[in-house]
Amino acid sequence: MKNFATVVVAGVLWFVSQAFGSEANELSAQQSIHIDAPPAVVWAVLGDFNGQPRWLPLVERSEILVGTNNRVGAIRLITRRDGSRVTERLLEYDPDNMRLAYTYVDGAVRASDYFPVVTVKDAGDGTSVVEWSAHFKRLAYWVDPPPEGQDDKTLTEFYTRIYKAGLESLKRTVEGRQ
Repeated sequence: MKNFATVVVAGVLWFVSQAFGSEANELSAQQSIHIDAPPAVVWAVLGDFNGQPRWLPLVERSEILVGTNNRVGAIRLITRRDGSRVTERLLEYDPDNMRLAYTYVDGAVRASDYFPVVTVKDAGDGTSVVEWSAHFKRLAYWVDPPPEGQDDKTLTEFYTRIYKAGLESLKRTVEGRQ
């Protein structure tokens, strides 16, 4: 009887995961910008996991809560200008390739399965191209239709706008420092 119950529970869990998983659209947002500065100069600003308040207008404050800044596993507490707070974990930090990736841990998250990546690339002639992209799902991906303002299009447009404004601010910050 115990084996039968185990099989039934496993079957129900599989069914639920398939039902919910198949409903979740993976979304993405991506923006890039050309910056008139060498990649090392751009990375010195962008590559500081705890440094977003220096260049991202949405962020008022950042504090490392766990681990060490710029080390995989570090967790930062972001306080946004609207007063909301979110913690984010550094998943990848590669200064040689000027790339970092992070994800939400908890707090006022705006997406599920949120995995953004930022990179700095050499554009030649002493300039850089910065890309900020992410894959994510809407928070209420199992609800159709989703709550107002949480549909796929609105969420994708939100991150696209944030990335565009953030990269424009990064450009002003970096180019103004030279």
